[in-house]
Amino acid sequence: MEETELVICDSNVIIELLDRANKKVENQLIELGRDRLAISSVTYSEIIFGSRNKAHQNTLIRGLEKFALIEIDAIVDSIHRELIKRYSLSHGLDIQDAIVAATALKDDLSLYTLNKRDFSFIQGIRLIK
Repeated sequence: MEETELVICDSNVIIELLDRANKKVENQLIELGRDRLAISSVTYSEIIFGSRNKAHQNTLIRGLEKFALIEIDAIVDSIHRELIKRYSLSHGLDIQDAIVAATALKDDLSLYTLNKRDFSFIQGIRLIK
């Protein structure tokens, strides 16, 4: 992994950081380099959807602003549809995870997730250990 390469963070990482103040996750993100951290627009939506109230939502939005946001484009959409066809029945891949994986695969970026089993079967995916 190149030192300047972005790292895509899965929603579970963001939840642990912003909602649970998980020091282990925070330290891992610091080690990876805060300026290299990114999220997919679907991860942004997942996090905001989980807001408990307006104050909590505002706190989450402020936290999410620290991450580079990678939009879903036509290439990510195409890759995600292929992943769904290939893995939804055999491995239970859901739409959100397929979009996150497609975002990482499009630019050959590493993915940081706490649920490696949700992605480990995807050919070509690079997971942070």
